[in-house]
Amino acid sequence: MNTFLKKVLTTVTLTSTLILTGCMSTELKVNDKYEQPINLSTNNPALIFPVSLHGVPGNSSEVGLAITAGVAGQYGTSVISAQQLYSVVGNLSWTLGESIRRGASKGDYKINHYGEKIATDLQYSMEKLTKALKSSGVINDKNFSFENVIVLHVDSTGGIPVPGVRRVTAFGGVINVKDLEVVSYIEKDLVLANDNDSILAQMPLEMNAIVKELIGKK
Repeated sequence: MNTFLKKVLTTVTLTSTLILTGCMSTELKVNDKYEQPINLSTNNPALIFPVSLHGVPGNSSEVGLAITAGVAGQYGTSVISAQQLYSVVGNLSWTLGESIRRGASKGDYKINHYGEKIATDLQYSMEKLTKALKSSGVINDKNFSFENVIVLHVDSTGGIPVPGVRRVTAFGGVINVKDLEVVSYIEKDLVLANDNDSILAQMPLEMNAIVKELIGKK
């Protein structure tokens, strides 16, 4: 298949899956303790926690980088991506997302409600990530510490298989690191094209829309 036809096919597939996703359900929960929209700026950026992907077609490393690069491209210096430091947090990228999902479904926003180990692991990982970002020159202020962290996760879902597409559930939230409390949480069903090029084009759009809802940006 030549390059032109491949681009046309990718565009058609992307358009179709975005239309299907628009018909899927979305659930957003906001902690009334915090004001919306969340104040993010160059002086008070949010950290994008390394994204964990399960059941997403294509190369997970490439897709993860595409997602976080897309968010960074949309929000500029008001967010800082730590996707390149995925190995630093290991399985916490998944367990943290799952934990806030269970807690938010019950209306529990305190990270401690999910278990002391999760809270301790989050604090420890934030310290390691922040230190690494300072060492690499991404953060210049030696006294800086993050107030908010954006946690995103994508998991496979059940249902009858449909040729050419994959159904997944994206969920995550914004956590106030200092309070160890979830500020906002979202869960959204997505229909993804079962093709790496289409996924690389679609996922940044989908996750940017999710981040927009999480931070309450109009």
